Amino acid sequence: MDAFKILKQLNCCYGPSGCESEIREKIAEIAEPYADEICTDTMGNLIVRKKAAKADAPRLMFAAHMDSLGLIVTYIEDCGLLRFGVVGGVVAQNIVATPVRFANGTVGTIGLDEDSTKPEIDKMFIDIGAATRQEAEALVKPGDVAIYDTPTRMLGMAADQRIVSPYVDNRAGCVAQLIALEKLKKPVYDCYFVFTVQEEVGRRGAKPAAFGIDPQYGIVCDCTLTDDIPWTKHTGTSKVGGGASVKVMDKSVICHPEMVTVLKAVAAKKKIACQTDVLKWGGTDGSEIRHNASGVYTGGVSVPCRYVHTPQEVCSEADIQAAGALMAAFAETKPQF
Repeated sequence: MDAFKILKQLNCCYGPSGCESEIREKIAEIAEPYADEICTDTMGNLIVRKKAAKADAPRLMFAAHMDSLGLIVTYIEDCGLLRFGVVGGVVAQNIVATPVRFANGTVGTIGLDEDSTKPEIDKMFIDIGAATRQEAEALVKPGDVAIYDTPTRMLGMAADQRIVSPYVDNRAGCVAQLIALEKLKKPVYDCYFVFTVQEEVGRRGAKPAAFGIDPQYGIVCDCTLTDDIPWTKHTGTSKVGGGASVKVMDKSVICHPEMVTVLKAVAAKKKIACQTDVLKWGGTDGSEIRHNASGVYTGGVSVPCRYVHTPQEVCSEADIQAAGALMAAFAETKPQF
């Protein structure tokens, strides 16, 4: 599976937190040839099942969130400019002059009040080219959500292809799960590949998905911050191009030590590029999966990403492939604990 090609397809889809139907339909379309069952739960999580040969196989839940950050219209000025709030962890200084689009195709750009000395969300607006409130209301209403409309492109030399794109976090994780689903031929687990909703606004989709599946094992595939630029404050340990990053901890979860050990051992055995993910802050769906029922053996396979939560994030195509390969290899390795 071509990671860059699939990422571009996913990023053509609209899918901010709470409005994931379009991205869900595209992922389901790509996953269908490799799935035994596909369903959507009440929250909107997409659940793709790959059965094991044995009927009593332990259940393994993979999770990658498919929702994105967004900007929700709160007020329309008389001059036609749109005031907005944020859906998820949007940082004001990262989005000035960013092109955006709405679900209906309306496009615009983000501006800043002239009397503002520093970017603040309350002093920003979206300009959709309307001259009056009436013109703007014909295109957009309060409650409509805009997403970044920046391109997905390749960077770097052929031997080390990097991708610059909006919503690498976490469409890259979704691509990695699709790669794992494609590669997985002989699962020893009853595998559930879940593409979760509303992670960016509090990891709200993973908990009901885990409750419904009731897995014994869980692996979350999300993006992680990097420690590979000169001004880093060493809040993480991963590097772009260093391979799949096996999570040890972040602010929301400490992964089960046995999961960390087995994931690294599988990577070594299969010669999959691998590194360690220790993050001082941030969180993933693992925080909701780990304490389902009497507890879940929870681990993480991360894709290192620079400039997280900006309109142009950077990752390595090879790291996405490695993450997918590692998840597939784990699912074909007999439980050891």
